[in-house]
Order: sequence, then structure tokens, then C-alpha cells
Amino acid sequence: MATLPNPDDEQEIEASRMTLGEHLEELRGRLFKSVVVLVLIFSVVYAWRFDVFSIIQGPHQKAMVMLNEARAEHFHELIQERQAAGKEVDPSTWFEDGYPEAKVLTPSFRNEDRLKHFSADQGFLLRLRVCFWISIFLAGPYLLLQMWGFIAAGLYRSEKSVVHRYLPTSLGLFVGGVLFGYFVMVPYALYFLGLDDLNLETLEVSAQIASSYLEFMKGLALAMGAVFQLPVIMLALSKLGLVEASVWSQYRRHMVVGALVIAAVLTPPDPITQMLMAGPIVILYEVGVFLTRLAASREASEQALS
Repeated sequence: MATLPNPDDEQEIEASRMTLGEHLEELRGRLFKSVVVLVLIFSVVYAWRFDVFSIIQGPHQKAMVMLNEARAEHFHELIQERQAAGKEVDPSTWFEDGYPEAKVLTPSFRNEDRLKHFSADQGFLLRLRVCFWISIFLAGPYLLLQMWGFIAAGLYRSEKSVVHRYLPTSLGLFVGGVLFGYFVMVPYALYFLGLDDLNLETLEVSAQIASSYLEFMKGLALAMGAVFQLPVIMLALSKLGLVEASVWSQYRRHMVVGALVIAAVLTPPDPITQMLMAGPIVILYEVGVFLTRLAASREASEQALS
């Protein structure tokens, strides 16, 4: 349950009270430091912009390799089936010279791992955007520290302890969710979406647009970062006395349905990608149930001892 502030907290806040001018001066100082750090990190990231952009393309390249292997195997089986049926078939329609020893698809049927730009300046602008996102991500802890330094003066000691306890875990889960989105969700989402065109014999594959890929990757990665906050949110609601720990267990089945609905809204329409998101949601929910039960039992033990 939430507790009332004690007199010591009131005295501490009163002692740290500042005038409006002092608040504005402190805010200006912290904003200046944040901007300086952000600019410095951006400068370093931009100096390595081509390497950074190559890393960003990693999930796309992984998906294209898997798609090309699946497409080559599909057309190889198609050729064998037609030859077994006594039909004439020209492997050069799909494969380059060297087939069947080397199953290399022709450019028309091969997914390119390079992203395409529509205009001369689009690549430059996209690299700027990517460097800015990465800089915000890397500078995030320092920016949050400056924000916390400005806000903390007006909080009670109990409120500060809650932030100290949960914020590091929340940040760790967010980073874990983003990395899960980058390494798992994005490449396999692209792969399973591409499988939908696998059986089209006359399909000419075009390069993926860089801007649409980056938006796709950013959306999925941030969505997974948000989803990974579930245990912290559950624990916070229980600590505040808004939801009893036992209630979470009662709604397990509802959560499974809710996870599927959330995955259907936040991910592409293929069922595999939706399951890749729904699965972690259910697991994280179970982690949250365990943590809320553990916290409730500890609180009950402390009350019994007192």
C-alpha cells in the first residue's frame, strides 16, 4: 500500500526549496549539459556513420539471406518435379550458370541485401536520422540522470526510493526488448513476410526501400522495448495497492488473449511474427506474477514481525 510522507521528508523538501529564478537557472544548466553530451556523442557516431548504418542493415541482410536460400530451394524442387513429369524446363529462368552445383538465383529472383534510395540526398538524410536515434539511445542514461537531478528535489524520500529501485530494472528491460526486436523480431518478420511471395514464378524482386525498412525496424524494436516493461508495471501497480497480487493470477487466460491482440496490432500480419511478440508477453506476464507474489509475501512477513 502507498504510505504517507513523514515529517522528515517535509523538512528535507522545505530545505531544498528554490525560487522560480533558481529553478530556471538549474534547468538551463542541465539542458546545456545534456545538449553538449548529445552533440559530442552524435559527432562520434556520425564519424562512424557508414559502420553504424551497416549494423542497422544487419537484420535486413540476415532476412534476405534466409529468403534467398528458401527461394532457391523452392525453385530447385520445382525444376525436379517438372523434369520427373517429363516436362521441359529451363533452369536459367531462375538460376545463373553453374546450376545445380551452385544454386545462385538470377538478379530478377534474388533478394538484394542492399537498401534502395529514391533520391540522391535520401541516403545522407537517412544516415543523419540513424545517427541521431543512436545518439539519443546512447546518451539516454545521462539525459535521464539530468532530468532526475532536476525533478528529485521536489520528491519525498519514499518516492525517490521507488525510482531508485525500479528505474534501473526498467531501463534494462527496455534495452533488452529493443535488442530482442533487433536480433529476432525484425529479421524473422521480414523473412516470413517475404515467404508469402515464394511461390510466384514470375515475380521480379525489387530492392527494399531504405526509409520504409528503417521505420519498420524502429517501430518493432521500440514496441518490444515497451512490451518488456510489463513486469515493472505489474509490480508498481501492486506496490501502489491498485491491484492485489492474487488478481494477476486470476487473469492469466485473459492475458493470453490480450497478448495475441497486442501482437496483432503492433506487428505485421503474418502469424509467426505475431507469436514472436505474443510469446514474450506471456512469459513477461508470468515473471510479473511471480514478482508481485514475492513482494506481497515479503510485505506480509514484515507486517507480521512488526
